[in-house]
Amino acid sequence: MKIFLLRSLNYIAWSYAYIGLLYALYFIYFIVVPNYREQNQLSNSVYLIFNIVFLYFFSQGYLNMILTTFAPMSNSDEKKTDRCCDTCLDYTRERSHHCYLCRTCIPTQDHHCFFVGTCIGKHNQLNFLLMLFHLICAHLIGYGFVCNYLWNELGGFHFVTILKIFFFNIGYVIGFVKTKWEVFICLHHYLVYFDIGFISSLFYHMMKRSLNGQTYYEEKKMILRKKQNFSQIFGSNKLILIFPFIRP
Repeated sequence: MKIFLLRSLNYIAWSYAYIGLLYALYFIYFIVVPNYREQNQLSNSVYLIFNIVFLYFFSQGYLNMILTTFAPMSNSDEKKTDRCCDTCLDYTRERSHHCYLCRTCIPTQDHHCFFVGTCIGKHNQLNFLLMLFHLICAHLIGYGFVCNYLWNELGGFHFVTILKIFFFNIGYVIGFVKTKWEVFICLHHYLVYFDIGFISSLFYHMMKRSLNGQTYYEEKKMILRKKQNFSQIFGSNKLILIFPFIRP
């Protein structure tokens, strides 16, 4: 039953990332930008710079998310060991783990990520790290662009507004948050803060494990591995976080 529920979640959870990011584009360009235009708060130069920087990081993050999800299992250089997987009924490579959601053994598996619907391992770890970094940048730039609109819709930046954001569900019941539109805007605050916090935390822990040469399971069991440097993780391109299309 547990495996069935997790597999069901795996089929659904990915939509939050894929559809949610597309919705963010809709919210920015069909709700926020027209409002800025009507109030003459958006100059052409600022809008142009925002489009170039935001869409660059957004598109790179979205592309790497797709590559992470659909990255093929490449033939690993690691030789198969004499350890046999009881589920696959085949010999597995060193540091491989069988994933009951992906239904196969994953070389150097770190963890199963529900938001991309697949395991993170040797075959897609680079794309996953790039995805996290670019989505952090896109979220910070995007929020910097829309924060003025979000706060103004709730009455400006002050203590009462903060209370509305933290307790909007209770506030709506007791009449403190008066309209469904304010509830809608408060929910957007939550989603932005959750995404930034969650993605930043995941990127930090993934980078820490990568630099230590460990996977999630090895870190949890305190299995020490040979430490890695930036070049071993990302390749010879020192600017890959900014220009990820330049691969070794």
